[in-house]
Formats: sequence, C-alpha cells, structure tokens
Amino acid sequence: MKKYLILEDGTVFQGDSIGIPSISTGELVITNNMGGLENTITDQTYNDQIIVFTAPIINNRGVNRDDYESITPSCKGVIFNSLPFSQLDTNNSRSINSFLKKRNLPGITNINVQRLAAHIKKNGALKASIMDTADEHARDQIRALVIPRDRVKTVSTKQPYPNPNISFKIAIVDLGLKFSMLRQLSIRNCDSIILPYNTSAQDILDLDPDAVLFTSGPGSPQEISETIQTCHDLEGKLPILGIGLGHLVVALANQATITNLKYGHHGSNVPTLEIATENIEFSNHNHNYTVDPTCIKDTDFFITYRCVTDNAIEGLRHRSDPTMTVQFQPEAAPGTHDASYVFDEFMEMITSFKQGKQL
Repeated sequence: MKKYLILEDGTVFQGDSIGIPSISTGELVITNNMGGLENTITDQTYNDQIIVFTAPIINNRGVNRDDYESITPSCKGVIFNSLPFSQLDTNNSRSINSFLKKRNLPGITNINVQRLAAHIKKNGALKASIMDTADEHARDQIRALVIPRDRVKTVSTKQPYPNPNISFKIAIVDLGLKFSMLRQLSIRNCDSIILPYNTSAQDILDLDPDAVLFTSGPGSPQEISETIQTCHDLEGKLPILGIGLGHLVVALANQATITNLKYGHHGSNVPTLEIATENIEFSNHNHNYTVDPTCIKDTDFFITYRCVTDNAIEGLRHRSDPTMTVQFQPEAAPGTHDASYVFDEFMEMITSFKQGKQL
C-alpha cells in the first residue's frame, strides 16, 4: 500500500505503508541514529513528532523490550529509508511492523531519506503529514496544522511515584522522563521520587530530598512557566541537575534566553566539546532549542559544553550555587556512553553540598 509524506511547503515523498494504515500529522525531525530504534521511538521527547531515520537500513534483529524508554510512545509516526524483509513480517511478534501496529503508529518505508534530510537542512524544521493521497486537500490540511503547546503536560506523570533505593534521595521533576535516567540513578543507588511537572518548590522541599533533577522532555520550556518558577525557587537551596529540556528550564529560571535551532540536534553521534578538558565526546542529542550565547555574560553561569558542529551551548554550570546542566542526554539511550559520567559529577556535587564544601 502506497503512503505519502507531505511537508508543509508542499514537497511530497512517496513510499510504502507500515504500521497502522492511518493518517498522522506532526513536526518532522531527522535523526542519524544507526541503532536504538526502540529507545528513540519510545522517548517522550519526540511527542507529537514524526521521526525520520536517515540510516540506509536499520534494525535487522527485531525489537527489544528492554530498550523501551516509556511504556507508551507518543510520537506521531516513523519514516525509514528501507527495512529488512524480516522486519515487515506481521507474523513476527518482534518485527518493527508488528511493534508499530501494537503501538498504533503509522510509518513509511522505501523513502529517499537522504533527499528528505537534505531538504530539511536547507529549509529548516517543517510540519509534515503521513497521508493516503497527495492531493491539494492533503496539502491544505498540513498547512493548517497547529503544533500543540501542552506537550509536557501530556507526557508528565499525573501522580508522584517512587523508585526506591538506599542512597541519595533525588526529586525528579518529570518533563518527559526516560527509563534510562532512572537506571543511571539506580546504578548509583539513588532513592528517587518522580513528580509531576507542576510540583511546587515547597512541595519538593517538604520531601526533604538531597537534590533535584529536571528531566528531558518535548516542546518549548516557555510553555511550562510553573516548572521554571519551581526551579527559580529551589536555586541555591538544593543541588540541581537539568538535562535536555531541564537544561533550558534552569537557564530560563536564571534570566537566560533561548533561541530556535534551524533544524535541531537529533542523533547519538553528535560531537560535543567539554571546555574544561578540551575533550571531544560523542553524545545523544534531541532538542530544537538552545541557550542564546549572548545572554550568558548577564547570568551567573559559565559554559561547560559546546556542540562542535555549530558551537551551540550544550552545558552550563552556576558559579556559586550547586547547579549544573547538559543539553545532551548523558543516560546514553541510545548510546554512546561517553557522557554517562555526568551522573557521577552530580553525585559528587550532592556530596560536596551536604558536607558544606565550596563547589
């Protein structure tokens, strides 16, 4: 069955339908991940987005349940260049086609994703639709699409819940939590409690945690003013780590400004420079916004990481308070594992704060 990917500028790509045979609309994002298909599709940061994998062929072993980052994916569809025949077999319970059908996700394969990626890089991020036809009515539908502004509210937990252990108590503000973040904290024996995005600073302080983590998530941080206020009210009172969207929340809570990237950073082999050591590490990125570098001099932060390809800010650290952030995803899901030490630095920051040492 033929399926069409229609971009808001009218460009059309034809391919073959996989997953459920429905139409879908969302923001188009390009990822260069060569693997980690399950991690990517189940990452809540891709909420309301159509994911394009640029790898020539991906995943010939089937879907691995252990690599899920959430129980229910919230992306709007998946685009592939091509898939192994075994992954199109609906009788194979571990095939990609079966996985998409079970999760009510549409997809298209046999699309020239190299040409599609080049088009996005030239024209910037675009809205897109997975459609049955490519007529003018379908084009009008995508032009009229309004991207939702409540994506974090959609994916954040509605009720607090624990992830028990025996060491530091971490209050996790869920903006689109990935399971791998909990795994990284569990490896370090952290006793975590996961909280809704709009939890107040006083409610967090009443839990008497040792630190706070603002997770990655979808959309713009300017849509979650409650979270920004919570972060502002906690500044200096507890150690804070912001990851992904959480990085931008921390920045906005400290009078920084953010800007849009032309087509974002999406993929697991993005080179990142750690400024203090001059080491270049490859890390997983998934963001469309960045902190405006011109505003840093007016804040109490200094830059810890930059993206090698476009010099975008990828990490910040407060000059006096126990606050650190990274725009990339150090939990390495999908890899690489170059930056997983960020969680160790967070543990060291908590220890220093509890001992009253100068950070």
